[in-house]
Amino acid sequence: MATCDMCGNEAHLLKAKIEGTVLDVCPNCARFGEVIARPAPIFSKNIPTPRQAAPVRRRREIVQVIVEDYGQKIRQARERKGLTQEQFAGQLNERESIIQKMESEHFKPSINLARKLERMLHVRLVEEYSESGEIPIPTKKSKTETFTLGDFVKDKRNKD
Repeated sequence: MATCDMCGNEAHLLKAKIEGTVLDVCPNCARFGEVIARPAPIFSKNIPTPRQAAPVRRRREIVQVIVEDYGQKIRQARERKGLTQEQFAGQLNERESIIQKMESEHFKPSINLARKLERMLHVRLVEEYSESGEIPIPTKKSKTETFTLGDFVKDKRNKD
């Protein structure tokens, strides 16, 4: 059984044209329009039986996790680039207090922010695990980790 498009009740549905729209409706709501089709018998040749149904493939779920020592990695990479927290926050378009809290590990960055930090600092902050959680999955480098036109503009501004 399925739910009626008009009233929401569960029933054996009929196809009906109501005010120019074809809907799957219960017999009670079908009276508001013209019945177009009745349901096919349950065991028709068109409906696969359980033996005929294709096996369902389970998809492997990948879980992304921020590394344990993210604060230390962020601070060390920032210092290697010779940036202050204020300068680094400006490049990231984030508040300086966020940078301070991440480096002291009082604030865990979101996956999106961690990916942004990875691109800017060239460090690994996100690990991916398979569904079982046992084996880290090596991540492919994205196209954004190459030198882009935006990076060129940023470098040009920093030199001036």
